[in-house]
Parts: sequence; structure tokens; C-alpha cells
Amino acid sequence: LLDWLNDYTFVAEQAFADPVVAQETARLFCDELVRQGTTTALVFCSVHAGSVDALFAEAERRNLRLIAVKVLMDRNAPAALTDTARSGYDQSKALIDRWHGRGRCLYAVTPRYAGSSTPEQLELAGTLWREHPGTFMQTHIAEQHDEVAWVMKLFPQRRDYLDIYAHYGLTGRRAVLAHGVHLDESEFERCHASG
Repeated sequence: LLDWLNDYTFVAEQAFADPVVAQETARLFCDELVRQGTTTALVFCSVHAGSVDALFAEAERRNLRLIAVKVLMDRNAPAALTDTARSGYDQSKALIDRWHGRGRCLYAVTPRYAGSSTPEQLELAGTLWREHPGTFMQTHIAEQHDEVAWVMKLFPQRRDYLDIYAHYGLTGRRAVLAHGVHLDESEFERCHASG
């Protein structure tokens, strides 16, 4: 997973700094959603706020319900794809103000995954989500054993992967945790208990 991110995904995502690439990709993506009969989707954009603007604009033209996000990453990613804890908060807040609830567009506060965010960024993500209770929170969790072990080394004071997000106020109703392949029974129970 981590090699795949570094070798392919992060390389491809850097292109979204170009507004033309973001607009063309958003148009193609929304065309394909409609062609497949998909009218609602929860979508990760890149770290670039312009990629979110482009996708929401295309979704709005087609009256699609999209929950879209600017991913938050302030470490363990290429420099061209990192923000800071503060810039990620500020850009996400501006996107929420501009798009959340406009037409059928909704926003999700999104640290990409715990390993790509510092504790400061996760703290600000939790703050942002609390400040905008109608938004969603989306992230990745427990997709692969090596990822889980590495993330736990970054957050040794936390009980398990889910506890990282819970500690920063990033669990509960409207939280979407992608994958969850390697959650244990306790983590599933706490997901359920949090709503």
C-alpha cells in the first residue's frame, strides 16, 4: 500500500495542481458517474483546493449529490502534495463555506489517513469537524498489516488505529472510515457505539 501510494498515486495526484487537469478530470469523472447511473458519491479529491472546486462545479452542473474533500496531508507525502496543519484547516474551511449545502454538494473533513497527518493536523481536523456539524468526516483505516504497524509507531500512545481518530474527535455519526480490513472486534464495537 505505502509503495503504491508513493510510486503511483502521489505521482498522479501532483497533476491536479494544474486547474486544467482538475477541470478536465472532474468533467470526465462526472460524465462517467452519470453514464453508469451513479447519482451520489463520496469522493477524495487531491490536496489541491482547486481540485475540489472543479469537482463540485461539475457535479452542480449535473445535479449530482457529491460529498467531496480536500485531503489533508502534512507529512509522509511529496512536498508538492503536503499542506500545513493551518493551511489545510483554512483551505478546508473556505471550501466548506463555499460548497457545503450548495445544491446537492456536501463536504467531508478528510485527513487522508493517520500516517499522512501530524497530531496538530488531526487536532485541527477534529476542530473543523466540530465547528461544522453538518459535514462528514472521511479517512482511511487499517487497510494493510504493514500500514497498521507503521501508523502505530507514529502514534505509540494510542491503543489502536481507531483510537487515533477517536482521540482527535474524528469518530461518530457522519464518519466514514474507508477499508477497515484489519480492525479487531473491539474497534468494530467502538465504531458501532460512536454511531
